[in-house]
Amino acid sequence: MATVIGISNTTLAGEQLESFIDLIGTAVTTGLRLPPELRSVSLFQLPKESSTKKSGEEITFFVYTAPNKPVDAKRDLVKNIQTTADQFFQASGGVKTIVIIKEHADENVGVAGVLRLDH
Repeated sequence: MATVIGISNTTLAGEQLESFIDLIGTAVTTGLRLPPELRSVSLFQLPKESSTKKSGEEITFFVYTAPNKPVDAKRDLVKNIQTTADQFFQASGGVKTIVIIKEHADENVGVAGVLRLDH
């Protein structure tokens, strides 16, 4: 499973926002070599005046996942997210992505009131 929380200064809405979220989910599961259904993606868009001035679009992604992913999978994850953003916004390097990967053991995750460790 990969849970992704993105924070951006973009202004996407409706179908465009829905499409971007889906594409990022695919970039994440492909990079981490996970089945496509093992993802949850949310994107929070903040007004540009709510953050330090930037020269362009910027999105920070926090990716929460189980531990012990190979480094090559993490490299693919970071690359896939940047490539997806560039293609979506049709700008090579115009969208800066920051990806923070947070791995967690099953003893540190609860789902529906039960620790994953206890499943």
